[in-house]
Amino acid sequence: MLGENPNSRVVDELELLRGVVRVDVAVISDTLHGYEIKSASDNLIRLPNQQVHYRKVFEKMTLVADEKHVEHAVKIVPDCWGLITVGMKDGKPFANEIWPARRSYELDPLAMAQLLWREEALELMQYFDLNYGYASKPRKVLWQVLANNLTVEQLKAFVCFKLKTRKGWKKKKRCRIVIK
Repeated sequence: MLGENPNSRVVDELELLRGVVRVDVAVISDTLHGYEIKSASDNLIRLPNQQVHYRKVFEKMTLVADEKHVEHAVKIVPDCWGLITVGMKDGKPFANEIWPARRSYELDPLAMAQLLWREEALELMQYFDLNYGYASKPRKVLWQVLANNLTVEQLKAFVCFKLKTRKGWKKKKRCRIVIK
């Protein structure tokens, strides 16, 4: 079940790469798990471009697709993505996990750093003694310094912590999805 872990945060429409793309739902714990939702009225045309961006920041990714999209989705989603089909059966909604998401190892340090606000990036730089001479630099420079000097694991840990605890950003959503 999503949203049951008290150490996680569920965020609707998390922007990636400063608004270039957004994921429908992000579950943030000690990892980032994205959920892209494609309803019956959607199509999968943008999905290949979304995949390029999602793999840079999400350790796990799941496509939640209306049953009409499943045949096509199976052909285009990466092997590590999870796939859940949803629809109506006998007048009742259903969700069926076709296969679970597996961990991806394609995280990009710069894309991870770009999830941080400027003040957060400076805080992380200070922790690793990388902040000297950067206090007045633009956030793009800070992100690059972080990406060049920290491991993906170090960035991921800090990004997850900051996104879970960030105030004044997005309302905390309570979401409960049961997958049978």
